[in-house]
Amino acid sequence: MKTRIWICVVLTVALAACAHTGSKAPTSFNVAMPEGWRSIDTDEPMLFMTKDGGYKQFIMVRERPLTDPFVFTQRSMYAGMLPEQAAELVVNEVIADTNISNFSLLENIPARIAGHNGFRLTFLYSDADGFIFKTIYYGFLKGNTFYNVRYGATEDPTKENYFQRDLKTFQQVFESFNLAATKAN
Repeated sequence: MKTRIWICVVLTVALAACAHTGSKAPTSFNVAMPEGWRSIDTDEPMLFMTKDGGYKQFIMVRERPLTDPFVFTQRSMYAGMLPEQAAELVVNEVIADTNISNFSLLENIPARIAGHNGFRLTFLYSDADGFIFKTIYYGFLKGNTFYNVRYGATEDPTKENYFQRDLKTFQQVFESFNLAATKAN
């Protein structure tokens, strides 16, 4: 019996170690998880949250090294880039995304994110399945990292408008966002 217990302990520790080493890198930000929402695991340094599923609404908080090029434009950000230049790069990336259509930029303004100068974009688009999404996208550069906090939700006047329904929740998440002290370079 003791042998079985030790085998179980050793296997549990080994499996936990394997699971830990295969996980994504830790993020350098903190944010509050809204009640009733769940996070969806990704391999990227991000937090992806939803209440009813990604095709209804999502909140994504992400960090990316400035040297990582964007997928569709293959352009990268750089240290010292002005917030309006970073916003333009993000807009061009969204426009170049082959999975969306009918892009419409509603707002591009300066914004403060956790005490940092950045930008706020608001835009509409349709995805490949015909869902209409409205997105609020905050972004800023700090050191060699680009941080963004975004909210996207379906907006359909003939069905439930998830964008309006969960906007207050997003604002609470946005206000809770801060950089962890260990990497706030």
